[in-house]
Amino acid sequence: MELLLTGFLIGCAFGAILFLGGATSYRKILGTLLLKDMTIIKLMLTAIGVGSLGIYLLDFGGLANMSIKPTYLWGVVAGGGIFGIGWAISGYCPGTCLVGASEGKLDALFTLLGALFGAFVFAMAFPVLDAWLLQNANFGKITLEEVIGVSGIYLAIPFSMMLLFLAFFVLKDRYE
Repeated sequence: MELLLTGFLIGCAFGAILFLGGATSYRKILGTLLLKDMTIIKLMLTAIGVGSLGIYLLDFGGLANMSIKPTYLWGVVAGGGIFGIGWAISGYCPGTCLVGASEGKLDALFTLLGALFGAFVFAMAFPVLDAWLLQNANFGKITLEEVIGVSGIYLAIPFSMMLLFLAFFVLKDRYE
């Protein structure tokens, strides 16, 4: 129960950060898609940089249990395509969709309902998709650290530093 409460509180904090960062604002989303307003991109780069370093530090210290999922190439390609099309049509990704729906934005609520419907359809189609789409290009549980033979923490540190450098020193807003 304590673990669920911790996850819920972290989720609430993440949602608050998305809200305060303007990730559900139509103007910010449009500015991001036009590459004029870098706020959301900076927010995402910061979250990925801090999160990846944090999880690998926890793993390095024995406080996390990394559970790598198998790499299904066609599933990743199809999922990425569906994700991209959904984001382009609605202007929301899954996290911002929940935050927008909790703000009472109807477009976010319909996006959330569409995502839940899509998840239901995927669950129903999974037995067919598993054999046809997923197992067909199953590369197993591969990681970059296994491929090049380096501990993940030594990859996470420069990766995180690069993302944070981009977010804070390189990306600038372009207003014309």
